[in-house]
Amino acid sequence: MSALKRCLVWLIALIVGCMLVGLPLPKVVRAQGADFDPDLTRRATVQIMQVFTNALGRTVITCLGSGTLVSADGLILTNAHIALPIGGCQSDRLIVALTLRLEEAPVPTYYAEVVNYNIGWNLAVLRITDTIDDLPVNREALSLPFVELGSSEEVRLDSTLSFVGYAAPERDPAADSVSQVIRGTVSGFTAEARVGDRAWIKTRAAIPGTMSGGGAYDLEGRLVGVPTVEPVSSGGTGSEQPECRRIQDSNGDGRVDDRDVCIPESGFVNAIRPSRLARSLILAARLGIRATAQQETALNLRTRGTPTFSRLLFSTGVDPSGMPTSVIRSVPTGITRLYLFFDYSQMSDGMIYELRVLRDGLLDPTFSLAPSTWSGGESGLWYIGSAAQVYPNGEYEYILFIEGVRVANASIIVGGSASAGAEFSNIIFGVLSLENTLVSAGNVLPVSATINAEFAFNNLSEGQVWRQVWYYDGVPLAGVEGTWTGGSNGKYSVNASGTAENPLQPGRYRLELYIGDNLSATSDFVMAGGQVAYDAEIFSNLTFASEMAQEPGGIIGVTFPENLIDLYAVFSWRDIVTNTPITWRWSVDDNLLFEVTQPWLGDLSGSSAWLRLSVPGGVLPSGTYKIELLIGTAVEATASARVGLGQLPVEIFTVSEGVAFRGRLIDAETKEGVRGAAVIILKPDFDVRDFTWQSIEVYDLTFTDSEGHFLLPKRLTRDEFYSVIVIAKGYLPLSTDGLEVKATDTVIEVSWELSRD
Repeated sequence: MSALKRCLVWLIALIVGCMLVGLPLPKVVRAQGADFDPDLTRRATVQIMQVFTNALGRTVITCLGSGTLVSADGLILTNAHIALPIGGCQSDRLIVALTLRLEEAPVPTYYAEVVNYNIGWNLAVLRITDTIDDLPVNREALSLPFVELGSSEEVRLDSTLSFVGYAAPERDPAADSVSQVIRGTVSGFTAEARVGDRAWIKTRAAIPGTMSGGGAYDLEGRLVGVPTVEPVSSGGTGSEQPECRRIQDSNGDGRVDDRDVCIPESGFVNAIRPSRLARSLILAARLGIRATAQQETALNLRTRGTPTFSRLLFSTGVDPSGMPTSVIRSVPTGITRLYLFFDYSQMSDGMIYELRVLRDGLLDPTFSLAPSTWSGGESGLWYIGSAAQVYPNGEYEYILFIEGVRVANASIIVGGSASAGAEFSNIIFGVLSLENTLVSAGNVLPVSATINAEFAFNNLSEGQVWRQVWYYDGVPLAGVEGTWTGGSNGKYSVNASGTAENPLQPGRYRLELYIGDNLSATSDFVMAGGQVAYDAEIFSNLTFASEMAQEPGGIIGVTFPENLIDLYAVFSWRDIVTNTPITWRWSVDDNLLFEVTQPWLGDLSGSSAWLRLSVPGGVLPSGTYKIELLIGTAVEATASARVGLGQLPVEIFTVSEGVAFRGRLIDAETKEGVRGAAVIILKPDFDVRDFTWQSIEVYDLTFTDSEGHFLLPKRLTRDEFYSVIVIAKGYLPLSTDGLEVKATDTVIEVSWELSRD
């Protein structure tokens, strides 16, 4: 029997002999503008527990955190480290606990499974699957409270955000967690390579670590981010254990002590992953689509050595290819952009790294990044920094950690007037045209006998010593040192060539430019593919197929019928050296689904490499699917295929539009809240006198909390009339057919008095 039917049976028994009398609605408050609704967001916030069954048959909690319902049928957004059995989270099940009464601990209600995640961004989407009694859930019949995803790009410096998640009461940290709302302002934005200047939203609000995975909301009540922090040692030596909390008797000795399982906890959260990174994960989960690549198995079997960060340098700009515009050692007063670049190797997505920024010897949380998951892959050039707030004057030391171990540091001075010193900047690479001018090819060049580059120079003096150094796969390839004769300001061209014995090979290259002994500019690029016109042709024959063995089969082309089980993107490639980072990006109807960067593990050249979209146990929805193949930030190949009607079903993009219905039921005599009262809303096609107590007639129902407050999980439709039935044990029932929802309503709030029976 479903929960709704059980409730209706109980209610029928309760009102036997009672006559439902239509009453006018007392006190209805209508809110004309959307705003943050703490009750709705708290009810849409869930607690997630990773559990396993130990040898004693006890269900043991190993990790827990917060999450947010983002659909009425049970999709939940949270952190990947909260949902996946990684680190110290030994588990075989995920339990979802709901807030049934706002001031009480959440109640374990459902089991869930992970349906999509990005371990580098530390985001995951779960789907409710079964009740806590191991009964399968009919997701179509669920009507859970959920929130709408907002635009994190609209968040500004000093914007007010509300953070919602679970935390133990401050007066008793050992007590059960309850949902909480904490307000704070945006203190800045942290930039990261591949994500951009808004990879993280920063706040000074003191958000407890157990609220990691919860929600950050704008003033309109839309979810704009996920508070995120990793529970990892912060001592710097790697020997300390993370903070943890013991909340249950896991070994069955009748007490909770040091011998029980300790659940890891992170420190306070001050960084929020923006909602734009979660949007594609949620859409793919809603559609049930999964993406696989031909090389994934080989990638997972790779072994790695000791991870390292090295060659730390600063820049005030990032070019479109993700490279530093120039290399600096000090910056003037009032700067708002500063980026730390560094080389990395032997890393893997999901590892924990941290940046601590000390200003004049004191930790500055505004520019620091708490322990976070790595998303850059195995090796390359990375950056992290800020591009929003002013840097106060001082001496800044940037300290990098990997898995809690300090690995590298660099310092820079902020303050004083702008320098007019000599500099090189803005390196670009390209192919020479017939007129012997450089045609920019970004940072991806076709394999050729000569590399051509151009850069800007300022405030150079005649006779100044300078040099250029070229590298291939980290090994010096060529170097030229001389005295400057190119004038004071302008652009300058350089090149490097192979020899008959050692021609230039496909792979990763670097150019460094020095003035005296000081590095002034640097940039990396990739050489791959053959030259077609002035571009590199790396991928070719990009098409689609419905089947794939050794060669594409079934339907081949760009148009496919409905009920398609698999969609393969198939392509040939040329001159891609092993470990070159390749990015593949799937979208549907111009909505991003997947974006994955991984090292190339195939042969140097070949054909019939594939990427696949599928819906396990189902078929792909109708839509126009696009695949893009990138090296760095450059799109090297793209193609689109139409499945079915070529457009996603409209209901896929339904959001929490409608009118929130909330209020309070109070005792007519004592004026105190009535706890446990049922509030039933009938579908617009039914009124009170026609109601036959069938679940199909009910639009939604809810119960009051200990203070008499209630919030309907499902929102009401505008321009409709609803019938309402209110029943509480020991009180006369109330009912009405007159709840009008106007087109201008956003929130309807009621205050009703109940008379004792």
